[in-house]
Amino acid sequence: MAAGAASDIKARALALGFEAAGVAAVGPLEAEERYEAWLAAGYHGGMTWLESARHRARRADPTKILPGLRSVVCVALCHDPTRDDVRDHRLGRIARYAAGGDYHDVMADLLGALAASVREILPGSRPLWYSDTGAILERGWAERAGLGWIGKHTGLLSQSLGSWFLLGELLLDRPLDTDAPSPHEHCGTCLRCIEACPTRAIVAPYRLDARLCISYLTIEHRGPIPSEVRPAIGDWVFGCDLCQEACPWNRFAPEAREARLHARALDGWTLEGFLDLDEAGFRALFAGSPILRASRGGFLRNVCVALGNRGAAAAAPRLVRVLAGDPEALVRGHAAWALGELGARAQAGPTGYAAITAALERAAGTDPAADVRGEAAQALERVRATLR
Repeated sequence: MAAGAASDIKARALALGFEAAGVAAVGPLEAEERYEAWLAAGYHGGMTWLESARHRARRADPTKILPGLRSVVCVALCHDPTRDDVRDHRLGRIARYAAGGDYHDVMADLLGALAASVREILPGSRPLWYSDTGAILERGWAERAGLGWIGKHTGLLSQSLGSWFLLGELLLDRPLDTDAPSPHEHCGTCLRCIEACPTRAIVAPYRLDARLCISYLTIEHRGPIPSEVRPAIGDWVFGCDLCQEACPWNRFAPEAREARLHARALDGWTLEGFLDLDEAGFRALFAGSPILRASRGGFLRNVCVALGNRGAAAAAPRLVRVLAGDPEALVRGHAAWALGELGARAQAGPTGYAAITAALERAAGTDPAADVRGEAAQALERVRATLR
């Protein structure tokens, strides 16, 4: 074991801009048992790749990723912990980690530089880095490396950083002096994160049902958002921060030093204006952003839900156009739902009611997709019930 190598590597990580670094001993993780129980309960929803034999084997035994693995270097990088209420009102709410540049790109640059430093410190070593890019139990390794503890919302928490940070790992084929895990968690009797979740996705302390999670529903879920959950989503258009906002440890969160992770202004754009995006426009506007992960259809689906929940009467003409002509049935169906919400909230005015009713009648009778016809029919019934 190279004397002082672990200290040198951690110092280099901090110099590169990471806020924390630690070294985990290689061996079975308790997180693996929790992960398997999570899969068995079906809490992963439509993320079926997580249950594949290859994926599970690599998470359980990272030597299948890097033969000869001897240690895991874990790092944390803070993203912007602040919110801009004016921006949120204009654009809808976007999870803090996704409001700026794509963290995958940022972490690739920093972890690549750290890997280069490791090769200098330990000549002949073969460091392999990851950051939400492979079958790695990131929070489990970070917990073992002493970066924090798993909170009741299932995210990693730190006494000095809160939870507004991203994780990365460097798998290393050399032994290093390891760091001790936190001797105990620091959530105590607090249940604020559980109570803050409007969809009740945290079904018990340390147990998250992704199928109910706003982050999952607005990013990973590819189909229609279940109608019974839509009102609880509010105006979140990509991800959700509510459980973290409720956590008292986040009052200690530092500012992000990495400029690329600060929120983009998206000047000139509004929530309803997003409905004008075609595929090329969506890709151009969100180039270099995590929001591309949702796809155009998924993102505009979310925008429609947010507009419906806001009761934004001014958005009715755009929603009518979307319902009549958007190329994606997923978007048209959610536009119908949003129009139904505007009508049912008695906020459209006489002219608006007429336009909404006519649009829903047309879609209910002639849309080529059965799902859209069903959404329009249900929305039309809600509007007519308001007018009775």
